[in-house]
Parts: sequence; structure tokens; C-alpha cells
Amino acid sequence: MITALDDLTVDLVPHAQSVAREGWRGKESARPLSPQGLSQAGSLAAVMRDGIDAIYSSPAKRCVQTVEPLARSFGLSIATAPGLATPDGTYQPREWTEGFFSPYQREPGGAWMAGAALAVLIAMGNVHPCGHVVACSHGDVIPVLVAQVLALYGHASPPPVVDRGGWHRMRFGTDALTVESHGPVVSVPST
Repeated sequence: MITALDDLTVDLVPHAQSVAREGWRGKESARPLSPQGLSQAGSLAAVMRDGIDAIYSSPAKRCVQTVEPLARSFGLSIATAPGLATPDGTYQPREWTEGFFSPYQREPGGAWMAGAALAVLIAMGNVHPCGHVVACSHGDVIPVLVAQVLALYGHASPPPVVDRGGWHRMRFGTDALTVESHGPVVSVPST
């Protein structure tokens, strides 16, 4: 299928619970995690113990904060990737969302997001062949990316949407793809 993805494992993590959009007065990209989200990020890092080669994130603060505890636990830096960000009009063709296609703007916008995120996945596969990477993105980007990749690999239907604090693990084979959906981590077992 996509040879750059062969033998790559990708954990797609939606950012943890963030401060509510309503009432937030700063830039949308600067909206942080809520106290609950910070707890979810810590719990996520405590259970994701498989060897991780790299961590990627949308540049949005809430995404970076979600994977910071994981990065610290593995001694890794976080690479930001604009293709994992929620579009703000600059990531999708304005001609499609305001012109002839305007009645269908969600569909071209979703396709644009999926294409941008797929480009990031392919770049990760090229940099980390046969590796295990984590990519943190948004609740509107991950479903369209997962749907697109599943369609490319001939899957009939997408996995369930995961809540904040959960993730999808995608394992790419030469001609196959498996996806495991992990629900939110409620608490971290004490050691």
C-alpha cells in the first residue's frame, strides 16, 4: 500500500480534556489542557510503556501538553507538525469552502485535513522506518485520518471514536493494517 508506512506502529492520540472553548479569550492554538486533561496526560504516559521512537504533535498547546509527560518519561523531544493541526482556514483551499463547494465545505475540509495528516504519517514512516511513533492531534483530525487510511487498506468501517485520554494504535504491514482502539485511562495503577 504505502511503502513508507510498512512495519510502522503509530499511536494516534487525541489531545486530553482542554479548557472549554466557550469563555476562552486567547488564541485558539494557545488554549491549554484543563486540570482533568493534565491528569489524563499523566495517566496516558503511565500506561504507554512500549518502546517509542518519536513523538509528534499538532502545534496547539493542548496537544503538546498531552504528550509532554510521555516525552519526559522516554527522554524524547516533541516534534510539532502543522499537518496534525485543526484547520483554521489556512489548511484547506478557500476556493472550495467559499466557492462552488461551499454547501459541502465540511467534506472538502475533512478531506484536506486527512490529506495533510496522512502526509505527516508518511513523513514519520520515512524518518522512523519500522518504528513506533506517537502523534497527538485533534478530535476532528483523527477520525478523518483514520477513515482515510482504513479505506486505503480496504477496511469496511472505522473503529469506534475514542474519548479524551484514549488513543488508536495503528500497525501497518506490507499490505495490511490493524487498528486497536484504547479507551481513556481512568487511573494509574500504583507501583
